[in-house]
Amino acid sequence: MTEFRKNDPRYGHLNHADDEQLYNMIKRGATRRQVMQWFMAAGATAASSSLLFGSATKAFADTPKRGGRLVMAADQHGPNDTLDPALFASGADYFRGRMYYGSLTRLTDSLGYEPELAEEVISNPDATVWTFKIRKGVEFHDGKTLTADDVIYSMNRHMGADSVSKAASLVAMVDRWEKVSDYEVRAVLSSPNADLAIALGTFHFKIVQEGTTDFSTAIGTGPYRVKEFKPGVRAVGARFENYWGEGGYLDELEHYGIGDSVARLNAFMAGDVDAMVNLPPKAIEQVEAAEGRDVWSIESGAYINIAPRLDMAQSSNKHLHKALQHLMDRQRLVKGVYKGQASLGNDQPISSAYFDHNPDIPQRMLDPEKAKYHFEKSGLRSTTIPIVTADLSPGTVEQCLYLQREGAKIGMNIDVKKVTTDGYWGAVWLKEPIAVAVVNMRPTANILMSLLFKSDAKWNETRWHNEQFDQTLVEVRGVTDAAKRKQMYGDLQTMIHEENGMVIPVHRNYVDAAASHVKGRTHVPLNNFGGSESPVSLWRDS
Repeated sequence: MTEFRKNDPRYGHLNHADDEQLYNMIKRGATRRQVMQWFMAAGATAASSSLLFGSATKAFADTPKRGGRLVMAADQHGPNDTLDPALFASGADYFRGRMYYGSLTRLTDSLGYEPELAEEVISNPDATVWTFKIRKGVEFHDGKTLTADDVIYSMNRHMGADSVSKAASLVAMVDRWEKVSDYEVRAVLSSPNADLAIALGTFHFKIVQEGTTDFSTAIGTGPYRVKEFKPGVRAVGARFENYWGEGGYLDELEHYGIGDSVARLNAFMAGDVDAMVNLPPKAIEQVEAAEGRDVWSIESGAYINIAPRLDMAQSSNKHLHKALQHLMDRQRLVKGVYKGQASLGNDQPISSAYFDHNPDIPQRMLDPEKAKYHFEKSGLRSTTIPIVTADLSPGTVEQCLYLQREGAKIGMNIDVKKVTTDGYWGAVWLKEPIAVAVVNMRPTANILMSLLFKSDAKWNETRWHNEQFDQTLVEVRGVTDAAKRKQMYGDLQTMIHEENGMVIPVHRNYVDAAASHVKGRTHVPLNNFGGSESPVSLWRDS
């Protein structure tokens, strides 16, 4: 007997038995004539039978099918690849995390949230106490049942001065987690945070089993269990048959990195991989023209940057920062490199894609005269300025070369050091005096700034410290007055724009590519491959 799943197509005029009979007819390959005869025998006219056949076959074609295998190509991998959610640092980590783990909440395409392992989420009126009712009957990959103890253990890994979590700053306002019952937990906050449920749907807050300290494998509740994991090589997931929800349709899902964008594109076009991240903009037309190949593009507020460390003598000169910002040819990046798949950046991270964007900050553009003024003020005339870059995404190398070219015109000697993407996030990022990065969009402006710009944030790339910024960032979480909230978020963005020293030249779309048989793609604008939410829903159309 065919198993009729919740997401199989339904036809409103038919009862459940007829629904299932029609579904099975199409699945077995019934002809148009056979299906129309069946409709007409049920009392439909010839015209309506034809329309119903079209809608029925389309619904079947859009219905997830089980089986098969997909290979997804990332652009980065290295020895720091991890299965510990608290330590995730790259898009490759995020994708693997979604294969193997689940979270209390998950994010939607519109950057809202919906319950996942928590079947109900309740906040008190001032957002200082949050209650999560845990879904019953959820299994880990080793057969253990998920309970509140696992949730409490997972959340406590992000708390305390000794926490290694890369996202601890997002939950710094949580004073404690309390177990209410075996299937209910409560977060008690020291200050209001209306975005807590959204934050818990981001990449680092996956639920692990109580007591887990060995992350050489992943014992999660996700749709795939670990079949193979080799850091810097690949990860393979096999379908977890007892997955609690809809999804996990493939027999296997493989994910690995190809650092060189040309090699990655060639592998995709040859059919060696089924999807790839960061399609080079100049290859968009090639992919669109190819049979069986699609562009998978999502508008986003993600950005590339050049970050000088303010705690190192060779990169802390404020006039140098201003010179670099005024030397950036932002329009050329948007038009020439991104082919329009980006928008102008303005040296602060909150683009118009965010609700709390401040449009009143004057736009910085290429201005050689201002750049020359600040460079002369810097006193660095004969000093070589090294910038470390890698092909992390379109534009990360070109932005440095543009600076080098424009800098030479005013006597600035910029040394662009291009390194491999392999191991970049462990060996270069947050370590070199001046280096590039690629930053994903986050669900809210507050989450992004807490993660990357708050003084105590582990990912504070420039090591910028500003007490007024930190205080305002915390206070605005509890502000409900729209005008005051707008003014406070505007102030935060202005402080970064004026003081942080970072160059943010563009906000980029996520532009990936996938074979036409790759179905179930998601469109959450927070990372490549649909915000790394796609592992749950991907399926292969045979």
